[in-house]
Amino acid sequence: MVRALMLVLSLVIPVLKSGAQETPPPLYVFQNGLRFVSVDEGVRLIKDFGFQGVGSVDPKDLATFKTACDKGGLKLFSIYVGGTVNADGFSYGPEVSEAISLLKGSDALVELNLQRGVNPNDDQAIALVKEIAAKAKAAGLKVVLYPHANFHVERLDHALRIAKASGCDNVGVTFNLCHYLKVQPKDDLAAVLADAKPLLWSLSLCGAEAEGTDWSTLIRPLDEGTFDQAGLLRNLSRIGFKGPVGLQCYSNKTPPTQNLTRSIQTWKKLVGSIWVGSLKQ
Repeated sequence: MVRALMLVLSLVIPVLKSGAQETPPPLYVFQNGLRFVSVDEGVRLIKDFGFQGVGSVDPKDLATFKTACDKGGLKLFSIYVGGTVNADGFSYGPEVSEAISLLKGSDALVELNLQRGVNPNDDQAIALVKEIAAKAKAAGLKVVLYPHANFHVERLDHALRIAKASGCDNVGVTFNLCHYLKVQPKDDLAAVLADAKPLLWSLSLCGAEAEGTDWSTLIRPLDEGTFDQAGLLRNLSRIGFKGPVGLQCYSNKTPPTQNLTRSIQTWKKLVGSIWVGSLKQ
């Protein structure tokens, strides 16, 4: 009996010492999942459900959400902004700079998508990233490039190239499951995540059909769809991912209370089977 116990410990202890996480990443809700009567009500409800905050907030709504999160004791994880890349320049709205200033001193992430203008090229994309990164750094913030289907940067490997080429130490990338399945459905997910590991600072997921082709099949409550969510989370645990995870809810027609309740329950079951010390049921 003693020998058997010693054998088990000899197998388990090296795994624990290897840097594997003992707690799961924090889970937050995208702003597009808070379709409630008021922002205050939405923040109160997601706190009651067990989510740890709100993210991917539109700059025009940032002040309202920041106030509600501060009052409700929840974290504001990220804002969602964009810029347009052309052949000979780039552009973005004043709301980007205003939102970054409002978040100064926090550790919220600036999610930046890079849209297609007229004959866009990577030189201008890199210049845009550098300019936004400089503003973010002055505010003590990090930027994550947000791959988006049909934008100039729609693949994670492209986002990684731009992030590295920027030379900015506060620029990383985010992985978006629905866009990955839309654009890179045949790629090796484990290899994609491993390649992104050094700069993978955040991630979003949702229920999805593995062979889905439109948002109605690629963005579902977390307990729906054929995509292997447990496999995704095992890959994250394997690479030591420590960033936040957002629940994408864009175009999800399920009533928000149902979607969020079912999704958080599914999340707890998933992480409970992968991470030691996971969230309690």
